[in-house]
Amino acid sequence: MKRIAVITPTAAALHLLSVQLCLMTIAGGVIAGGGLLSGHVTADDELPLSHVGDLMATPRTELIEPRPVRVRGTISSVGNGIAAGNRKRQAARSFCVEENMAGIWVRSSHAIRLGIFDVDKDVLAQLEYGVDIELEGFLEKGGFAPNITPTRVTVLGKSELPEAPKARMREFLSGADDIRRVTVAGVVQNIADENELNWLCRVETGVGHFLVRLPKKDRFTPKQLLDAEIEVTGLAGASRNWRAEFVCPRLVIDHEQDIRVRSAAPSDPFSVTKVPIESFDDYSPQGRPLHRRRIEGVVTFYDGDKSLYIQDHSTGIHVQLNENEIVDIGDRVEVSGFTDTTRYLAGIRGAALRRLGVREDPKPIPMTMTQVIADHKTMRDDENASTRSCDGLLIQLSGRLLSFQPGEYPYPHRLELDCGDSITSAFLSGGTGKLVPGVELRVSGVADIAYAPPDETANLAMPTRVNLLMRGDYDIDILSHPSWWTVQRLFAAILIVTAIALFAFVWAFTMRRTLAKQTDRLALEMRNRRDAAIEFQGAISERTRLAANLHDTLLQTMAGIAYQLEACGITEASTADPSNVHSRSGSHLETARRMVQRGQDDLRNTVWALHCLPLDAGTFADSVNQVTRKIGTEYAKKITVTCVDDFPDLADFIAGNLLLLIQEAIHNAIKYSGSDTIEIDLDVTPDGERVRLTVRDHGKGFDANHRPTSLDGHFGIEGMEQRIDRLGGTFAIESQLGEGTAVHAEIPLREFDPKIA
Repeated sequence: MKRIAVITPTAAALHLLSVQLCLMTIAGGVIAGGGLLSGHVTADDELPLSHVGDLMATPRTELIEPRPVRVRGTISSVGNGIAAGNRKRQAARSFCVEENMAGIWVRSSHAIRLGIFDVDKDVLAQLEYGVDIELEGFLEKGGFAPNITPTRVTVLGKSELPEAPKARMREFLSGADDIRRVTVAGVVQNIADENELNWLCRVETGVGHFLVRLPKKDRFTPKQLLDAEIEVTGLAGASRNWRAEFVCPRLVIDHEQDIRVRSAAPSDPFSVTKVPIESFDDYSPQGRPLHRRRIEGVVTFYDGDKSLYIQDHSTGIHVQLNENEIVDIGDRVEVSGFTDTTRYLAGIRGAALRRLGVREDPKPIPMTMTQVIADHKTMRDDENASTRSCDGLLIQLSGRLLSFQPGEYPYPHRLELDCGDSITSAFLSGGTGKLVPGVELRVSGVADIAYAPPDETANLAMPTRVNLLMRGDYDIDILSHPSWWTVQRLFAAILIVTAIALFAFVWAFTMRRTLAKQTDRLALEMRNRRDAAIEFQGAISERTRLAANLHDTLLQTMAGIAYQLEACGITEASTADPSNVHSRSGSHLETARRMVQRGQDDLRNTVWALHCLPLDAGTFADSVNQVTRKIGTEYAKKITVTCVDDFPDLADFIAGNLLLLIQEAIHNAIKYSGSDTIEIDLDVTPDGERVRLTVRDHGKGFDANHRPTSLDGHFGIEGMEQRIDRLGGTFAIESQLGEGTAVHAEIPLREFDPKIA
């Protein structure tokens, strides 16, 4: 007795096992530094025995992650059986373990590749048919049924397997007998050349078929096996599709003696009974025969490989050859083969063919889809009618070509035809010139009728479409060519019109640019004239404001000075006491001196207001800060400026007018409000299209509804309002007695283009 244990795998093997790390405990594995697996399973870690039948019944949904298992059984199949190329390596690939007639597949090659099942060659050689073993490994969901990836195996001895039972066809043909040894019989109806080592045989049981892979040996040749009734014993496997769904059974044969010929194939395939082509699959009290039948007809279509159509009288039939044959269209041939029911109308498969040496030229039958449906209705209504289905017959259709899709070998060209009452696809292999859509054609070919799905009718299915299998260019007749206005010419015309439209667009675009330049020059001239007018109006307004300012300040101061000097003269003339005259005159002169000083200050402020506009200080906010610092220092007032970060740059003309407005508002606040603090806010409207300016004091305020005007000798408010009006903005004053005054101005940014402003 020998025991096989896990050894340390490589890091590459660990990468392949990443999805199975959760199961490494059963293999004695632990993750250590560097990603290596090491350790052994002790006797205390031994798993309980599982029954193979129970493991096979495990649902796939419970095997998302592999599961550790331990089983005992007898090897019932090794590798691919007698179809294997190298018998010494079979156990290294896979084998089957059977227990109580239930089997499970063991993927030894997969385990060796992952590095979790390393076996000595001498021990591996013992793993053959009939050997009893104990096996540990991982239960996985497999390609169709559960299987085991082994980690260790113990050879227990050798025993005889029980005789394989005859298959119960329902379970066998539905996949329920997967990985069980069964015995089943049937007739070999097709042998395909699978590869250089094996034949793939299709065996028909009468209620379904299964596949058997046999080696290419003298005992297993198509001539000996095709149409032979055989009985085989082997391991039932599954032929599956890409979604792990069952297609049909597949037997793995482990011994050549497990293939027994019950009835040898005829030495001459054409020695079987010959039947008329129209009676090939007629009713028989014995049911549909499993063996070959022979018919005769004329070849109407041949794809050059193994598919052809023959017809005789009013019946056509599809034939699938077992081997390539040399045959031409028009040859009269005999075909010996098996009934093929994979299509709605029966055909022949696994066929042998021989030429009779007679050539015929069958004429195509003109048909329409309407006539095809009418013929089928006649057959449905009258079972004894002589009318037959045109499926497989050489027919002729006429219609307008909708599209031509060229194909590359081995795929045919595809023509879509509008036949008036239906759309037909015609398939043509071989060279043909590219046909232009719109051409009227008459095409000939073998009818390939599509019928309604079987679940839509309980008896006779009606045709839904007629396709044609054409033989060559000679099956196409051009009846008329399409209109001169083909798609290509229409495209060319559209291209020319598009080019003209594009030229017109470019010309219009150029003219628009020229007009835009001329418009800019005209706008510049208009702006210059407007600026001159604004400058003139501004000068007039400034003169008016200056007059008001001089009237309110310097003129009143001068009048006061004159009054004090006059009072001094009157005092000297009316007072006799010299000491008293000197005292009273000195008082009037001191008052006059102070008024002269005030007049100087007023004049200086007026001159500074006219000339000190610090627009080169940086941003507009910087200029406002410079102005307010000077005024605040001079009058000992606290003036604060608040400006948003995204306040835009302003043109000099706009900035200058706003600075003058701010100065006027500040001077008014200093002069009339009595407030010690003045606040200035610079802001932008939420839509970013206007700037806002607010000058606010917290003084005594006034009645905004009765504000002073130029008629009262006060020009300041009207001057500010005129400035904002010239900028296209809005001006407002908010004031209440005892609550201060706020001056608001809002100017649109669209006028702030330096070229304009």
